[in-house]
Amino acid sequence: MERERIRLIQIVTQHAEDLFRQNGYENATIDMLAANSEYTKRTIYRYFVSKEDLYFAVMHKGHSYLLEAIKDGIQSGQTGNEKIVMAYRALIEFFNGNGWLFDLIAQINSIKSRRDPGELPYYEKYVGCLEFIQKEIISLFVMAHDDKSIRTDVDPQQLGFISTITLNGFLHMLRVYGDHASPHIYPDKEHFIDATAKFLFQLFEGGRPGAVMN
Repeated sequence: MERERIRLIQIVTQHAEDLFRQNGYENATIDMLAANSEYTKRTIYRYFVSKEDLYFAVMHKGHSYLLEAIKDGIQSGQTGNEKIVMAYRALIEFFNGNGWLFDLIAQINSIKSRRDPGELPYYEKYVGCLEFIQKEIISLFVMAHDDKSIRTDVDPQQLGFISTITLNGFLHMLRVYGDHASPHIYPDKEHFIDATAKFLFQLFEGGRPGAVMN
């Protein structure tokens, strides 16, 4: 019974993800989901309280993959700074391969406002995953501060939070405006992202000589 429940949730979540990617959140419906997944609306509502809840289930799934990518990415790092660079590169690579998720994130405020978040079980799971990712990143900054591989004149938790918000904000804005602006501002998006990341790393590394991203 438990295996079947988990399997059903995985199948429905995957079909919801496909619908959101292909049609956008607003144009996707539970009727479409039922037709595509071959489960009845009644069955879907047994495990997801609403379309909003399905949205957060998809968000939770995507960010769970991001968390695993970060954990895998930092394994070979020796210093805290090396692990930070690897974690942020994993984030950038995830962005390059999953831009659709950033499109969904941009809609989060309007979607969340339609229901009390307390009514959405997957909202709590999604927020929990976000908090875990943030704690993982912050722990790397604390490690780098302790081993002095980044600047030590700034609180490492504050530095980690600011740099993460800055990088995420940059990627979000690039997703929204980048394809329209790129012919006029930069000819190669990947080079532009890489150059921006290097500049960010130089800020928290304190401008010491030596490349932080190779």
